[in-house]
Amino acid sequence: MTSRPRRTRRRLALLGAALAVATGLSAAVVVSGREEAPDAVPLSTAVAAVEDGLVEAAHLREASSTVVLDLEDGRSVQAAYPAAYAASLTERLVAEGVEVDTAPVSRENEVWFRLLPLALVVGLVVLFVVAVRRGWLGGPGAMRRGRGKAVDEVPSARFTDVAGCDEAVTEMRELVEFLRDGDRFTRVGATPPRGALLVGPPGTGKTLLARAVAGEAGVPFFPLAGSDFVETFAGVGARRVRDLFDRAREAGGAIIFIDEIDAIGRARGDGGPGHSGADTERENTLISMLNEMDGFDTDHRIIVLAATNRADVLDPALTRPGRLDRQIQVPAPDRHGRTEILRVHAAGKPLADDVDLVGVARRTPGMSGAELAQVVNEACMEAARRGKDVVDGVCVDAAIATVALGRARTSALVTDFDRRVTAWHEAGHTVAALLLEDADDPVQVSIVPRGPAGGVTWMSGNDDIFLLRAKALAELRVSMAGRAAEELLLDGEYTQGAHGDLDAATRRALAMVTKYGMSRHGYLLVDDDTVRMGGEVSTRVREVAEELLREAHQDAYGLLLANRALVDAVASALLEHEDLTLADLRRVQEDVRGRGVPATGTRGVPAPRSALPEGSRATA
Repeated sequence: MTSRPRRTRRRLALLGAALAVATGLSAAVVVSGREEAPDAVPLSTAVAAVEDGLVEAAHLREASSTVVLDLEDGRSVQAAYPAAYAASLTERLVAEGVEVDTAPVSRENEVWFRLLPLALVVGLVVLFVVAVRRGWLGGPGAMRRGRGKAVDEVPSARFTDVAGCDEAVTEMRELVEFLRDGDRFTRVGATPPRGALLVGPPGTGKTLLARAVAGEAGVPFFPLAGSDFVETFAGVGARRVRDLFDRAREAGGAIIFIDEIDAIGRARGDGGPGHSGADTERENTLISMLNEMDGFDTDHRIIVLAATNRADVLDPALTRPGRLDRQIQVPAPDRHGRTEILRVHAAGKPLADDVDLVGVARRTPGMSGAELAQVVNEACMEAARRGKDVVDGVCVDAAIATVALGRARTSALVTDFDRRVTAWHEAGHTVAALLLEDADDPVQVSIVPRGPAGGVTWMSGNDDIFLLRAKALAELRVSMAGRAAEELLLDGEYTQGAHGDLDAATRRALAMVTKYGMSRHGYLLVDDDTVRMGGEVSTRVREVAEELLREAHQDAYGLLLANRALVDAVASALLEHEDLTLADLRRVQEDVRGRGVPATGTRGVPAPRSALPEGSRATA
């Protein structure tokens, strides 16, 4: 089906072509009329031609006080005369035997010349009104002829096309049953659902899920965004809401999907000094939507689905029972969900045998469905760039790095010193992750600059609902290991390369203190506003978080110092190859052990007592 922007451009092109043709025709007529008009001559010249017998016929135009003379040589001339001289001129023409008439000359097209500008203006006005009413240029008609215009449009999406949100699909199946057989609910006195609110971060598949509901139920799908109702002109948004619901009622059963509903569904203000006209129009649109949702009956079988990632800002009247009373969470997919999403998007793609989608899912924690689709597409594009017929593991690795951090900056000028510092920095993260039992495995490490980062170490990731304190401490140590490795290389000096690590570690330490109660200084939880406002509590929180970071840095430094040979070997391998996988890292680790330098991990070195709460013990 033709997209809305393409249809709009086509209609605008037709409108422009019509205006150009009309303008061209009018100009052609005027030019042709001007070319056929007689030459203007003085009245004395015209009278002399009459007296010399050179005139065959004369045409008097009393309305304009002009006379047109047809000469013997085939030319025509025109002369103006005073109104009082009309009778004398006529007598002289008759006396000289010239044929005289007062009929207008048809080739001058005086009436057409006078009506043409008026007709052109009227035509322009008519075309503009039609364009606005039909929504070609936006305005109220755009809602009726834009997105969701086809009453019989049923999406082709099904629940089999949705992956990574099994719980949400289960909740949606009841809506499908109502659309298919609503009488089954009303026979037992149940009130059919009016709507549901899909809540989740961007890219998790909320729109696809809504389309799948309509596809499974076989009903039309009316997709709109909250911004489609927002209009500068007063009353337009409310009218669009009414038009939308009227069209849904005409369809009998339908799904109305409003994406980013927080654009119009925000909590209403008090009309104070900061209350603008735009806020008033948005509130009027919201009120119209609330009224329309109250007007449903069981015969229409209409369900309103809305999506947002800011459910906390919605107006309570919108989410009360009887409206969008069901909140269906569509979170970022877990490891199993990511695997299923990757399989959906990888179906039909020429994947090599070394591509493990389960492993890719382990390496992409926190990625949404849209980002995973981008990973698959980027891997295929990478294979095309390399001239390969299949997508292998190297292409997938490059795609993950590109989606997460951006394309590799191959043209960046990196000095030998910077490469060495970067290699040691990433080797610090890698060795700490290899040796710490509670840390995730480093599946890949690279010193190729990407985006703002000079290098990156990829961890396997996890989707644990409950985070162990030992794991949180291990993550802090891995984060601080990059700075510690720089200090080992530079004899206590370091660079700004740990900025991103410090940011992540600081947020982790503050969360451990303020949200998780994972410090030995008590279990009192503190909100973010209290920390930002300062005061005694804020100062204490900062001190405790700083202590966690300092201890993590000391532990990481001691671990790397005890395993300096392994750090040096990993850094040397990075300088040589730039990219290392977990298998490569294991081989480097075995080579170091083969030289008689055992690697010391957490099994041989217990956690420092300073990092443990009083009365607790290390967790194996």
